[in-house]
Amino acid sequence: MLVLSACAQGTMVASRDILNGVVLAGRVINAGTAAGRAAGGSGSTPRMPRSPNPTAAASRVLNTADKYIGVPYVWGGNTPNGFDCSGFTKYVFAKNGVSLPRTAREQARVGGGVPLDYGAMLPGDILLFAEPGEAVSHVAIYVGSGRIIHASSAAGEVSYLDLDGSRGAWYVQNLVAVRRLL
Repeated sequence: MLVLSACAQGTMVASRDILNGVVLAGRVINAGTAAGRAAGGSGSTPRMPRSPNPTAAASRVLNTADKYIGVPYVWGGNTPNGFDCSGFTKYVFAKNGVSLPRTAREQARVGGGVPLDYGAMLPGDILLFAEPGEAVSHVAIYVGSGRIIHASSAAGEVSYLDLDGSRGAWYVQNLVAVRRLL
């Protein structure tokens, strides 16, 4: 069994069989192969490519995000007293002059689209996640080289997560969109 984290939907438990696909624009892609190849590896734990250094704007966003490590996860939270996933991204980007809508679902529609290829992602991009057949339920900021920073209900706080680690499997399998805001 895997324990899953969703920004607005709490914590869930599901078997690995339920998580072997990601719905992308109406088609199912086997996460164990497509995601692995996109990341330059094989299987369900891809090897993440090294990202370029962040731009100056991305560095400012990431430095701002880093200041809130350890802030508690609070459903609906959008201040340093407590954040949920989309409240965190909205707050961090606003501190850097980028206005975002409130929910992860709405944030999935802003900025420019980026291919679902870890080699195409840049530090400062936002990554959006959804369970197969469901609406977007989580958002994180891409730090680079397979690492994200996010407000996680599973961790109970703002924290970093390595996507190529065992705790990153849900995120790799359920990545549905990447948006470039900077």
